[in-house]
Amino acid sequence: MKFTRFSSILFTTLLGTSLSSCGILPGTNVTTVEPGYAGLKIQLYGGEKGIENAKVVTGRVWYNGYTEEVVVFPTFINTYPFTQAATEGSPTDESVVFSVGGSPVSADVGVSFGFSTEALSGTTKTKLHQFYETYRKTPEQFRANELRNGLRNCFGEVAENQKLTPAMLPMNQQKLVAGVRNCTEKRFPIIIVQDISLLNPLRLPPEIQKSIDEQFAAQQAAQTAESNRRKVEAEAASNVAKAKGEAQVTIEQARAEAESNRLLANSITPQLLELERLRVERVRVEKWNGQQGNIIQTPNVQLGSGTPGGTP
Repeated sequence: MKFTRFSSILFTTLLGTSLSSCGILPGTNVTTVEPGYAGLKIQLYGGEKGIENAKVVTGRVWYNGYTEEVVVFPTFINTYPFTQAATEGSPTDESVVFSVGGSPVSADVGVSFGFSTEALSGTTKTKLHQFYETYRKTPEQFRANELRNGLRNCFGEVAENQKLTPAMLPMNQQKLVAGVRNCTEKRFPIIIVQDISLLNPLRLPPEIQKSIDEQFAAQQAAQTAESNRRKVEAEAASNVAKAKGEAQVTIEQARAEAESNRLLANSITPQLLELERLRVERVRVEKWNGQQGNIIQTPNVQLGSGTPGGTP
């Protein structure tokens, strides 16, 4: 009896000292799953351990840090940049490097993705369960490893399928990215891939980029020369057409004048000439003021229509 009482006192003492100042058993943790996120509460030990019995939780969640784990997933669409710059995304180089025609290409890629709590048909599990069962990774671990590696593989596969060369990349970036998005969606059907984009121009080795730039400059020069040639030809053709038009106008005017002269010549008769003479004479008479013309005298010659007191 004394032993039983002593055991009870000892148990109570141990229990009391094991409690924290807040009255919480050691190992008990609390976390808050904010709006826009969903958590998986996973049993690590016991008969219900494993992802099959994990519960989707939100809000304030209590769990035993020794036997349970809560993995939080963003259920909204988040854009993450995989870039070379230390000021974006990770401080380390996370750019996606793939091969095109045997040449390494570096890309700064933005990926908009998220996780879904959609229920799986015929089961009590969701896509979160399926994701964790497949990868056993947190969202951050998945993004840094599986997602980035998947992007690299997709870029390489699509470039090869589209038979791209380094020189073709500047004119085929949109086509390449569209193919990579389709490839990524098929590779990761558990997550939501909303968009994939290039954040900067693709980077090639300097010597290859220089060769492409020179080739592009030569093409631009050739196109400019061809455009100038066509412009000159068009101007020349326009001038020829204008000259032909002006010559044709002159010819037509000459023809019209010649025809007019011919018609006029054919219309002149003795009667017409006499009629014209009489018309001119009548005009002269109508304008005569009744006076004789002025007499101009010189030392040896007298000019005029008459003399004083003489006969006209």
